[in-house]
Amino acid sequence: MAIRDTVVIIVILLSAPVALFNPYFGILMWTWIAYFNPHRYAWGLARYGFFEPAIIVAVPTLIGLLFAPKNLRIMTRETLLLLGLWCWFGVTTFYVTRTPEFAGHVKDAIAHLNEVSKILLMTFVAIILVTSKFKLRLFMFVILASFGVRAAVAAVWYIRTGGQFTVWGPEGSFIYDNNDFGLALNMTVPMFFFMARAEPKLWVRTSLRILMLCVLICIVGTYSRGALVGVATISLALVAKSRHKVAGLLIIALAVISLVTLTTHTWQDRMSQFLEGNLDASAYSRLIAWGGGWNLAKEYPITGGGFDVFTDEQIFPSFVPPSLRGALYGKVHHLHSSHSIYFEMLGEQGFVGLGLFLLLIASCFLSLRRLRRRARLYPELEWVNPYTHMLEVTLLAYMANGATLGRAYFDFFYQVVALVIVIQLLAKQQLDETEALQMESVAVLEPATA
Repeated sequence: MAIRDTVVIIVILLSAPVALFNPYFGILMWTWIAYFNPHRYAWGLARYGFFEPAIIVAVPTLIGLLFAPKNLRIMTRETLLLLGLWCWFGVTTFYVTRTPEFAGHVKDAIAHLNEVSKILLMTFVAIILVTSKFKLRLFMFVILASFGVRAAVAAVWYIRTGGQFTVWGPEGSFIYDNNDFGLALNMTVPMFFFMARAEPKLWVRTSLRILMLCVLICIVGTYSRGALVGVATISLALVAKSRHKVAGLLIIALAVISLVTLTTHTWQDRMSQFLEGNLDASAYSRLIAWGGGWNLAKEYPITGGGFDVFTDEQIFPSFVPPSLRGALYGKVHHLHSSHSIYFEMLGEQGFVGLGLFLLLIASCFLSLRRLRRRARLYPELEWVNPYTHMLEVTLLAYMANGATLGRAYFDFFYQVVALVIVIQLLAKQQLDETEALQMESVAVLEPATA
């Protein structure tokens, strides 16, 4: 067994008992494993064997959660919507198992429900365990370090090879595909930006900005057209939130010039075809998925077709618009994705699922704006401002980039929702403590004045 495998296995195994007695450490480890995928950098047992790092850490974390001090008062509007969406996933999967037309993907749907349930379970564990501003900050740094270290290594490789090759995520992971990796990296850009701006320590601030630059280089290196749309959305949003809008626009202009002059001809050709509206097989597959998803939702408006209906070759082709069926059997041999978070929810979970999904996103935006307004009234809540701006732009990145990418069940998105909930809970907790202290001081002063 290689040294790298040995190190990974030892680190994971030693973290398990720690997670049992300190479940907050467990959720940090689980997050690191989910995003950094340390076992994917090994070459032997840690990578290809029965070794399952996420489960090894998650099980003792869940057991430890039963006995650890925790915050169980987690009910917010987003919490209820998240629970409602989770329950609806169960309803649609049950419907699929009872509908003969969908027999071709029943097993896939059940497996997908189990996978999504694990993600949502650990999302709620994070909400329960992140109970202070210090824990929230550390949780953020684990997320950024997980993506940032990978991006730093990949950016150096991309530059050294002259940008000739595509940047991918950790092999075998949820973000291995270049488009998925581009989405995840886009969502981290506002996190790096606002965490650096709020960071008091110079070396940490500098490190975050260097890692953000590496992330931006990797986004270009993914050759993902959806990621390009996402980074454009982020750039405009950050300029809109900046006090130095002219300088921000100049930086964007410089970045565009750099893309035109410094990137490879292959990269430029791929993006120019996209901007000029030329349809390749990838573009046709999106039109097929979107048109078929819409027709499927019209046929099954309440429940949709359940998880993985888009890849069910027994039924989905019958919903593809007639004008696109020639492309389905010509340029596009088979579909492997819905190619949109919105059509994915619509086709797989029906209008009810899509409605819950959109309500969850809208609710996050409303809560973040409300938190910012409250921070203006209560100086002690000033710390929430960077987080609210950061998460708003992160959600915008997910919505823009996700419009052409089937990642409606992306674990990173649900952790962003968890962060929105946690910030609300911490803000309420701080206001309650402040109010309690004020009442105590009034109670002490009243007898003295009497």
